[in-house]
Amino acid sequence: MMKGINNLKHRKLLAISLEIQGDAGNVIDSEMLYRVRTEFTDLNELYRQYLELLQQLEGLVRDYESKERTIRSEILARSLRKLAKNGQTGAGLRKIIISLNSCAH
Repeated sequence: MMKGINNLKHRKLLAISLEIQGDAGNVIDSEMLYRVRTEFTDLNELYRQYLELLQQLEGLVRDYESKERTIRSEILARSLRKLAKNGQTGAGLRKIIISLNSCAH
């Protein structure tokens, strides 16, 4: 399973980077400072894209769950209740009902 990006870790890393850049004259040479700035610019852009995609994924999951609930409860369950009401309650139908109910959890 994919592991999410840790927001706290990202913020700590950014804070460390800013601290290093603030003390750049004492800590690192100009080439390294340029590299740190470039890499953190890229890292922040990746994090921004991650958050954007995460929002899209949350919407997709909500849409999926809504569609699944509609199929399960409004279409399949209604049809199965109608069959059961008409006396068609064989073992096969009971097995299907049990399977459908297990999808609700």
